[in-house]
Amino acid sequence: MNAIGIDAGTTGLKAVAVNPDGEIVRERTVRYPTRLAGLGAEQDARAWWLAVTDALPGVVAGEPVSGVAVTCQAPTLVCVDGDAEPLGPALTWIDRRALRETREISAATQPTRNPPDPYFATGKLLWLARNRPEELENARAVLCVNGFLVARLTGEFTLDETTAGLFQGWDGEFDPALPGLVPLDLLPRVRPALQIAGEVSGAAAVATGLPEGTPVAHGGIDAVGAALEAGIFGPGDGLVEMTGFSTVAITAAERGTRVPGMIHTRHGVGGKDLILAAMVTAGAVTDWGVKLTGFENPAGFDANASEKIGERPGRLLMVPAFAGERTPTWDVTARGAVVGLDLDVDAGDFAVAIYEGTALGLGDNFGRLREVLGDLSPVRSVGGGSKSEGWTRIKADVLGVPVTVPRLGHGAAAGAAMLAGLATGLWPDEASVKALSNTEGRTFEPDPRMTARYAGRLELYKNLQSMLPPITQALQEGRGGR
Repeated sequence: MNAIGIDAGTTGLKAVAVNPDGEIVRERTVRYPTRLAGLGAEQDARAWWLAVTDALPGVVAGEPVSGVAVTCQAPTLVCVDGDAEPLGPALTWIDRRALRETREISAATQPTRNPPDPYFATGKLLWLARNRPEELENARAVLCVNGFLVARLTGEFTLDETTAGLFQGWDGEFDPALPGLVPLDLLPRVRPALQIAGEVSGAAAVATGLPEGTPVAHGGIDAVGAALEAGIFGPGDGLVEMTGFSTVAITAAERGTRVPGMIHTRHGVGGKDLILAAMVTAGAVTDWGVKLTGFENPAGFDANASEKIGERPGRLLMVPAFAGERTPTWDVTARGAVVGLDLDVDAGDFAVAIYEGTALGLGDNFGRLREVLGDLSPVRSVGGGSKSEGWTRIKADVLGVPVTVPRLGHGAAAGAAMLAGLATGLWPDEASVKALSNTEGRTFEPDPRMTARYAGRLELYKNLQSMLPPITQALQEGRGGR
């Protein structure tokens, strides 16, 4: 009997079947697009469900299933009718159009651990109410990604507490001032990630290959899945870095812990919190670099970078904030930059600049986390970025600590399967699941000489990042000769 994990990410959906020994026996990834325009970033929620129906039949493969859980990009919102049909495009977590709404909410509510920013979902909900009121008028509910997929699987509308933590004004409950300002009545009741939301319906069984009646847990944000894959259940379990579209660093802490400038939400297990450092486009910049340099795929781009690894630090310095930034600057208008260009720069130099720029941003966040939380070892790396040996080696050198790629280093989908197995008793307790996570893969040791060099480069990175806002803002506003 297998546990099925689904991770609906920013660029695509991955589904895995994990057996009781913690082995991934089958997996499949299905891509879907994001529409980017200015500060807007939307997806068609129907594409998420089509990806599920494409991926799951081959992953389930007719074998018994203990349960299903979904992790996801977050916070992303979609209005749905009573049949869980989307009434308009989903506002993804990347969408930062709700700046005015976020400021209004901040003025009306008590401060929480999370900073006011249109990344968080409450401002998005108010923006929808003002800019697409017809959707809310006809809506039965407003759902996040995992809630939408759970609804399509079971018919139940859900909101889990790890996702609720990414709503401005929620920290265990919503601020009492919010109901008079934001249509919170369209949100389902907040539930624990491990609680069973419902069972796979007959129609969903036909569409997905899942046995009818299979239990489906509420699930959670992708950071929960990544944490479980890396064995992070509570304080002292270290930190995991996950690079997909974005780069997110995740660690667990006691409930109520605050790290200034970081993202705080519930963990899916153990009654703990997760503290997140998150850069918006670190992984997406790599895809951009692949296209810009003319390589057919990321593997060719990575091989090109590897040829330059011995010449580090590279000759270029990049700030990879290509669609605004989250931690630590929380700058909606942030944009990227590359400095040091000359006529001898080639595609390999450019690739190293991307790898180093994202690693330096991670290093900046890592230092801020460590100032408050102390030792964050062991450090693990999961997600698509962990497949690059050169990139992972650069991260180890920048951080100055060993970085391990665990055996279950998929990013979140295997962690979603762990949630499903815990929720349905395939594994009896958290210790059983943690034992599966602790099977390590390859470890990259830092080079002390390189770490010292990168310490100087990190200061240059911070200086460049602090100098950019007036320039990038002027460019966006049409000044500066445009």
